[in-house]
Amino acid sequence: MKLKFFFLTFLLLFARGCDFYSTSLWFFDNPTGETNPLYKYFGFGWNGLIISNLFIVGLIIYAYYYFSFKYSIGIVSTQPQKLTDFISELYFNEKGKFYNVFYKTPKNRKAFFGHLGYVAIRVTIFASFLATIHNLCQFYDIGAYDTYREIVKRPLFVIYGLIIFSFGYFTYRLWQIEFETARINFDSIRLKE
Repeated sequence: MKLKFFFLTFLLLFARGCDFYSTSLWFFDNPTGETNPLYKYFGFGWNGLIISNLFIVGLIIYAYYYFSFKYSIGIVSTQPQKLTDFISELYFNEKGKFYNVFYKTPKNRKAFFGHLGYVAIRVTIFASFLATIHNLCQFYDIGAYDTYREIVKRPLFVIYGLIIFSFGYFTYRLWQIEFETARINFDSIRLKE
């Protein structure tokens, strides 16, 4: 677990560094074309972007540290039969509340924070590399990327779509792993009694 933690933390820092490098090419050349929401909507300058990213990356690393070393799957009261019931009971302490995942903060904050660490580090690495590729291909005027941009018209929609898809994928993958683990553990707990 330690090796995985250090590897993903290194990969996160490397990916964010690559993204910052590729963003700096645009930022110092012509910042009016910068699409970073912190710059575009909130007017953050370069120092503001660095400070906000240090804070966000620090929070992601801490959440992943919590997931890796302190978090353990909660014990559910009944044998998990369906993934949605398991997640509902894990997050909200009762079955039949899975739909709350989409608009409510879970009651089980420890599970939520641990899951956030697992998902956020992976999604941020993926998103950072996508942004780096996009920025470098645009800045250095790569012909194949220009052709791709003509085909899709709005490459940022594709990038944001892939980021949202990766968030869903990593979340579902984690839920599935914990669901299977909870089923196995529930059987072993019942056998011991």
